[in-house]
Amino acid sequence: PVVVSKFIEHAREIEMDAVALNGKVVAAAVHEHIENAGVHSGDATLFLPPQDITAYTRTRVEEMTAKIAKELNITGPFNAQFIAKGSDVLIIECNLRASRSFPFVSKTMGVDFIEAATKVMCGGEVESMDLPQLGERGRPSEYVGCKAPMFSFTRL
Repeated sequence: PVVVSKFIEHAREIEMDAVALNGKVVAAAVHEHIENAGVHSGDATLFLPPQDITAYTRTRVEEMTAKIAKELNITGPFNAQFIAKGSDVLIIECNLRASRSFPFVSKTMGVDFIEAATKVMCGGEVESMDLPQLGERGRPSEYVGCKAPMFSFTRL
């Protein structure tokens, strides 16, 4: 296979960490990269909840996430990465696994996304977990979570 990509300057990268059951999203958290798009997601600084994306962009990210989960009939954790510039919102990639930001999202949102993913994959129920839903706003409400990369300079 050949991959051809195009760098989009001055664009924002937005991520969705989610858990789905039979193609329906049951837990969702949108977070944004502070840096412009182009920084690897593992090295990016993240805000949750997003601070600088428009309501339109967030809605598009949530709609696209729901469509991806449905079309791929996902059951379990997944991470989708989007790029936004102006009114354009594009999917960069979708990983059918828990991302490195799942622990950050769990701590910031106050609910264990890994537990939810494990339960849906093993046939358990998640209705009692108070999971954040697509379209839900204001969570967390009293603070903004920030994940910063930690580099081990002694290993470099």
